[in-house]
Amino acid sequence: MHITIDNIFAFLILVLILVTFMGYIIPSAYLSFTTTKEHQLEEVAQAIMDKILLSPGHPEEWGDISIVESEGDLRAFGLQKTNGSVYELDVNKLLRIASVNTSLTMTLPWTIRISQETIARLLGLGNDYGFSIRVTPALNLSVRSLGTYTFTKGNGEGHGKLTVPNPVEVTVTTPDGRPALGANVTGLFTLMSIRSYGNKEECYVNASFVTSVVNWEGKATLDFTSFLDSINNELENKVLKKSGSTIIIYADYYGIRAVNSSILETDVDEILRGTVVDNYLILEHEEELEFPGPPAAVHLGKEAALANPPYYVYLSDFEDVTEHGESGWIINHGHYNIRVYELSSVVDDDVVLIMMPAKYTGQYYLVSFFREPSNVICQKGAASGNIKTSVLRRMVRVGSFHYFVEVRVWRWGEG
Repeated sequence: MHITIDNIFAFLILVLILVTFMGYIIPSAYLSFTTTKEHQLEEVAQAIMDKILLSPGHPEEWGDISIVESEGDLRAFGLQKTNGSVYELDVNKLLRIASVNTSLTMTLPWTIRISQETIARLLGLGNDYGFSIRVTPALNLSVRSLGTYTFTKGNGEGHGKLTVPNPVEVTVTTPDGRPALGANVTGLFTLMSIRSYGNKEECYVNASFVTSVVNWEGKATLDFTSFLDSINNELENKVLKKSGSTIIIYADYYGIRAVNSSILETDVDEILRGTVVDNYLILEHEEELEFPGPPAAVHLGKEAALANPPYYVYLSDFEDVTEHGESGWIINHGHYNIRVYELSSVVDDDVVLIMMPAKYTGQYYLVSFFREPSNVICQKGAASGNIKTSVLRRMVRVGSFHYFVEVRVWRWGEG
């Protein structure tokens, strides 16, 4: 009897030791295994970040659609600008990978866009990993109207008075949401208009800039009254038929430079979809397009206005290359609702907005092409809330302006 009780007692002690041992070893082993997997995921994310930011890809000038016509011609992926400095990216490469662009809600035609699947394959991710690449300005810039300016001239029969926002309040904050106290801001205001005088119709572009300094709240007020008064005087004895105004905000905060462009006012619907890559303007439409012309002094004919912040707007001729030009053929691939126009001038890296007049189904339209890589997202799949994700962030430069590139990587099947 004593032997049986002793054996039972010894057995219970042994079970207690085993339970204690397993309660310590198993969680430690699981933690070590989990840590190893997370570390591997971080290494994958770092390798992707380095590949994306420090390599131009192959061919190196693949942002040019005449060099890499479609994703099948791309042999290696990277966003670095060819012969650029470290962490300097190519704006045209960024535009070609965007699967979502929340500033425009527009992307390039699929025929020349590089898909997420191709990027994943070239990065060696295959179907094992999901990823996203997000590009955002290094400073948060926003514009709010404080009032309106009404043109008193140029109001012909059947045309209401043109009103544009003025003055405007600019808010500049750092990425963590703090006011960018002391930042220098410049607003580049551009107004494009179709004016008639007798039986003659012409397209004009007017531009001016105002500078200020951000206060302790991160705000600055920009007043364009003098500029708008000068345009109002130009409208004497003319009828203002169509118009569109845009503003580009440029901010410099201790050497960190950022831009934000937006449409202030337009009296037409956004019927024509406009996108741009390299020096090609791409319009999606359903019927034939016409353009004002021929060119004459001080106004646009078959020309486009290119905004190069913080101070300049310059003009460039363009040519319809849809049917006869190689680039038009590349973009269309049989989709005849796309027209392609090639600018004769080299487009500077800092050009963020291009405006062009067009006549569509008998009416005038002013089309805006946004070129800044603002809030660009390239993403394959979506990580749910319980999937472990490795996130890396780095400041880069595109032209003269600074952006943050955020790379997220996750492994499928993990929760």
